[in-house]
Amino acid sequence: MNIRAMVFVLGVLILAPIGIWAQDEPAKIRIVAFGDSITEGFGQTPYSKFLQQILNSNDCNSVVINEGLPGESSFDGAIRIDSVLAKHSPQYIIIMEGANDARNGISSRITAAALGTMMDKASAAGTRPIVGGITPNTEAGQENPLIPEEFNPLIIQEASRRNVTYVDTYEPLRGTNWSSYNIDGLHLSDSGNNILANEFNKVIPCGSSGSGGGGGCFIATAAYGSVLEPQVVLLREFRDAYLLTNGPGRKFVDYYYTFSPPLADFISRSEMLKFMVRAALLPLLGIAYLLVNGLWYVLIAFLLIPLWLCFGRTRIAVRLKG
Repeated sequence: MNIRAMVFVLGVLILAPIGIWAQDEPAKIRIVAFGDSITEGFGQTPYSKFLQQILNSNDCNSVVINEGLPGESSFDGAIRIDSVLAKHSPQYIIIMEGANDARNGISSRITAAALGTMMDKASAAGTRPIVGGITPNTEAGQENPLIPEEFNPLIIQEASRRNVTYVDTYEPLRGTNWSSYNIDGLHLSDSGNNILANEFNKVIPCGSSGSGGGGGCFIATAAYGSVLEPQVVLLREFRDAYLLTNGPGRKFVDYYYTFSPPLADFISRSEMLKFMVRAALLPLLGIAYLLVNGLWYVLIAFLLIPLWLCFGRTRIAVRLKG
């Protein structure tokens, strides 16, 4: 990582809010739902449509694009994803592949490797990948044990290695309600697709932001390493209390979620950049802490002290001249 790159990233961190505030309308956040017939919907209402409805209800300025292709294997998906990324240039891509692999006897390791390739291609294109597991399959009259025992654990490993968000799309569907969640043992009903939409909504930043505590600060998360770090939690609380409660603040958040994912990915690859971003965030963290905890008067005092010192020096200088 060279010095120019570091200066560029820090410059973006400092100057981006100014440019963002000057724009008229934020561009829609583009989210691609990528996968096989389970993503496509197979004659049912696809989860992408339910996800769009949820995002709209949360005032998330976004568009969900369905790029499901029935019958696709993970290997074919790893090839097709290039054209999809080039066509839509999305901020996020939800990847769900492997259902056809599991039912056609393809090795779970081949599937996991193909999913890893898709994650890498998305990240390289500046798109933040979100990976879902393989959903249950009871076409043979009983649950396919290879899905929870081999396929999904390996997919989780691939996602973890790349710091990619993994969404469990298996456990929320299995069990006593599975019969109402599927139409043929493999493809999901409207109810099942609604479950998927809600699970993915939990990790789309502006999707769950209206509930308080949902979503996340990509740049801070990249710098601190986890959404659970106290600094990241504090910034989310600041966002919920002071940005999402007014028009200009929501406008800023929309732009932030549009442009920050690629920058966060860039930061996450360099320990030096992480350190520099943590240092750059310290003033904001201090302000956020004071405001979130109702200590606004302390903040005002800090702002007035420099003015008082400047005024005092001016008076002293005048007296000395006199």
